[in-house]
Amino acid sequence: MPSTPSGIPSANAGGLSADEQLDGPVLALLTTAQQQQAGGDLNGASSSLERAQRVAPREPQVLYRLAQVRMAQGDAPQAEQFARRGLTLANGRPDLQASLWGLIAQAREKQGDAAGAAQARQKAKVSL
Repeated sequence: MPSTPSGIPSANAGGLSADEQLDGPVLALLTTAQQQQAGGDLNGASSSLERAQRVAPREPQVLYRLAQVRMAQGDAPQAEQFARRGLTLANGRPDLQASLWGLIAQAREKQGDAAGAAQARQKAKVSL
């Protein structure tokens, strides 16, 4: 059974898109966070991802994963904030953009913003 959380915009076991050019420490932190999240340690995953963000502050994949963990923790407003920041950095990566819009839709839905969620879902389709 793969340990990749659902929603990662790629098919490989590492959960990173083919166009990712991450250095060793960031990749290691993302892998650790993925394992922690799969094991139910959301706080540990969050800490690993925050460290990855300090190492690579402009990497949208890290922001995407942080948004995922925040959603799992029930913090929809912060999940949306991380996903929106990721969008500003994900130019030229339509799969990642679509996934980020999908997370924004989920976050808006949890916050009771049905119209905003529908708008985000539409943008997710356009990104692909």
